[in-house]
Amino acid sequence: MDFKQINTFEKALEFKGETLEQFNERTKGMDVDMKGLEKIHVIVFALNGGKHVKEGYYPWFYNPNRSSVSFSFNVFNYDSDHAFVCARQLLETRELARYAGDTFPLEYSQYINNTND
Repeated sequence: MDFKQINTFEKALEFKGETLEQFNERTKGMDVDMKGLEKIHVIVFALNGGKHVKEGYYPWFYNPNRSSVSFSFNVFNYDSDHAFVCARQLLETRELARYAGDTFPLEYSQYINNTND
């Protein structure tokens, strides 16, 4: 599957074999940021074609106001994955990192800013 076909959170869930209802049930009672993190895990898994990568890229955002206002994708960064830092958040290529930042800013904002806005 071409990663550009995964252009909504629901399509990322579909790739993983999970429905939105199942996801909502699984994450019921979680704090907003933790639910956002779970969304990021689903999105990254789908964009990476079902693989967990140990070295790769992640989107980098500029957020001067510490709120979802003016929250925008800025660039990407290369890193290696450690179990305690960025686990399951790395994307395999720069192109995937750029695509994730451009396509899923609300999901990343939910995780980073702890807000549904």
